[in-house]
Amino acid sequence: MLDLNLSIQLLERMALVALAAYIYNQTSLFRNLIKDELTLQDKIGMVLFFSALSIMGTYTGVGIEPFAIANTRPIGAFMAGYIGGPVMGVIVGAIAGGHRYLFGGFTAFACAISTIMEGLMGYVARKYSRDKGLSVFRGWLCAAIAEMLQMLIVLTVARPLDASVQVVRIVGLPMIIVNSLGVAVFILIIRNAKEDYARIGAVQSQKVLDIAGRTISYLRNGLDRKTAGPVAEIICETGNVEAAFVADSKELLAYNGDAANEGFLSKNLAEYYKEPGFGTISFMNGGKKLLFYCVPIYGIDCNFEGVIGHQLKSEKVLRDGYFANYAKELSELLSTQMEIHKLNVLAHEAYVAEYRALRAQIEPHFLFNALNTIASFCRTNPVRARELIIDLSNYFRQTLNRRDDFVSIKSEISFLNSYLSIEKARFGSRLVINIDIPDQLQLAKMPAFVLQPLVENSIKHGILPRAEGGTVTVRAEDLGSTIGFSVEDDGVGMNKERVEQITTFWPGIGLDNVNERLKIIYPEFNGLHIRSGHDNGTRVSFKINREVMDANE
Repeated sequence: MLDLNLSIQLLERMALVALAAYIYNQTSLFRNLIKDELTLQDKIGMVLFFSALSIMGTYTGVGIEPFAIANTRPIGAFMAGYIGGPVMGVIVGAIAGGHRYLFGGFTAFACAISTIMEGLMGYVARKYSRDKGLSVFRGWLCAAIAEMLQMLIVLTVARPLDASVQVVRIVGLPMIIVNSLGVAVFILIIRNAKEDYARIGAVQSQKVLDIAGRTISYLRNGLDRKTAGPVAEIICETGNVEAAFVADSKELLAYNGDAANEGFLSKNLAEYYKEPGFGTISFMNGGKKLLFYCVPIYGIDCNFEGVIGHQLKSEKVLRDGYFANYAKELSELLSTQMEIHKLNVLAHEAYVAEYRALRAQIEPHFLFNALNTIASFCRTNPVRARELIIDLSNYFRQTLNRRDDFVSIKSEISFLNSYLSIEKARFGSRLVINIDIPDQLQLAKMPAFVLQPLVENSIKHGILPRAEGGTVTVRAEDLGSTIGFSVEDDGVGMNKERVEQITTFWPGIGLDNVNERLKIIYPEFNGLHIRSGHDNGTRVSFKINREVMDANE
């Protein structure tokens, strides 16, 4: 039979359990448990907390004659095993059970043993829950089973037997109902608190993502006075803080929010720079203390690049753990953006270095061939040799005066003609050049020194081997968003195998150089296209994006 009076008295003690669950949720023990960051100190704290809860359950129990106690002691031991594992469950069970044993009574030893068993049952309930989560139903069920086992232990161990039977008859059902319900309430409160913690964490993470998304267009250009202002404003708006500042690794760059003495702020930053990292700086401003939390930004190899400061209302904000997580996530994302900026700078520098190295290969290559041609005239026609030297010097003078790696098609053709004046002097009537460039493309932009190597290659490998010489045709075609170029000759040509060998291994300097340079400049470039046939000439073509030179270029 259910003793309603006893059940009501035990239920009244449930307020203590609910209060204990609430208190536990407000401690750092709970937050560290959620983050799986329990230290030895945290574990000791949990043992003390749940031991105190169990002992309090014994003190607030209802006395049953002859000297037995109906109580909520098992809840503390059960929850210790449920949350902290078997070792913690046994330790709390032993402490609470030992305390109960000191109370005396014919059920003392049985209650001490059963309290340890309750701690182990808590571990079993958690272990066999789905995904080892906080299951209210499994916790309630295992707690009920544990209470049944406790009654069985009392009947087995406590003597005299008739007194044990009498105690179990009175307290059995009320304790099974109330203590299992108490475990369910405790688990439910913790689970709801955990979900609230995760919900708040999700909101903070969303803030971080919003800030990162809005600041990426600025930080991709680096951290300076021009970009720092908008970033500080975004931090205030999205981070919902009254004021924020942005500084690089040397000085304050921008401040946004309520008026503050930036001189005092800079002075505190000077101290912060000695040991940069997560932390607070504070100073008095017009009789009011201003507190800022510093979020460091790191670059490549974890080099300190800057810091973002959030104004806090008080240091209490830091104790709940939410803001610390927000600051850590924000630091990681902004540091990633800074790393991307630094890598982009390095990539651009590498690109410029590689591009200029490839371009530098062209000029000595052309110079070598030009000097050979001039040398052949020095004895046979010194006047013509002198003219060619002047043409060559003019060509290189214009080359050295170039400050851009891009030129107009008109300028590129002018360079090409300077080269061809030397080649025509060498080949005479054997070499015919046709240049077909539409007027609307004359000011279009193209990489420098692209056409000359292709024309040189046609002359050397297509026209030169033929005794009668041949014709080289240079064309540009307006294709809308792109421009198509082709260099075609009617020379000796190549068979299919030779074309495949060239497009696979790119032997020599000319074709390979042009192909690699265009790949560097245009990521979407899919290579030079070569079409040739034996005694049927060769055609080399490619496409580039259409861009018009600025007036000052």
